[in-house]
Amino acid sequence: MDQNTQTPVSSLDLSTPIPAPNFPEGTKLREYETIFALKPDLGDDAVERFKERVRSLIHREGGKAIKFTIWGKKKAQYELAKQTRATYVHVHFLGGSKLVAEIERNLRMYDDVVRYQSIKLADETDASKPVEQDVKLAGDVDQVERPPRDDRDRRDDFGGDVDGEADGEVESA
Repeated sequence: MDQNTQTPVSSLDLSTPIPAPNFPEGTKLREYETIFALKPDLGDDAVERFKERVRSLIHREGGKAIKFTIWGKKKAQYELAKQTRATYVHVHFLGGSKLVAEIERNLRMYDDVVRYQSIKLADETDASKPVEQDVKLAGDVDQVERPPRDDRDRRDDFGGDVDGEADGEVESA
C-alpha cells in the first residue's frame, strides 16, 4: 500500500468506476494522450485491471481521465519483447507534466508493458471537459499458424525430394 492512498491499487473494486475529480470553474489543465502496448498473452481481465490501475493513478495524482480505448491485439511493425503482436491501449487525460512523468514511471515498472509513448495535445484545456465512455475494439483477427509440413513437401537444397526421388520425373532405363 502506498503512503498517499488509502486503498492498494491491486485490491480496487473494478465493478464500480472510480469517479473523476471535480475542478473549480475555469481551471485549465494540459491535455495528453498515452498509448501503451501490453504483452499479447494477457487476458481481457488483466488488461481491464491494468486500465483501472492507470485510471486510479491519474485521479490520485490530480488529473482527469477523459477516455480509455482498448484497441485490442494488433500486429506490431517490428518485434516487441520477442512478440510480433501486442495489445494496445490509448488513454486520453488532463493533468500536468508531473502526472505524465508518474504514469511513465509506473509503466516502466511493469514487465507486461513492452512500449509506451505520451504526447501533449494542448496547453490549456478546460478541466470541465466531459468524461467519455470507455471503448473496447476487437483488434486484428488472429493469424492462423501454418500447418506442419508433410513428408511429401520436404525438399532438399536443390529442389529434389529428401528421399532421393525427383519431382514428377520418371527415370527411363
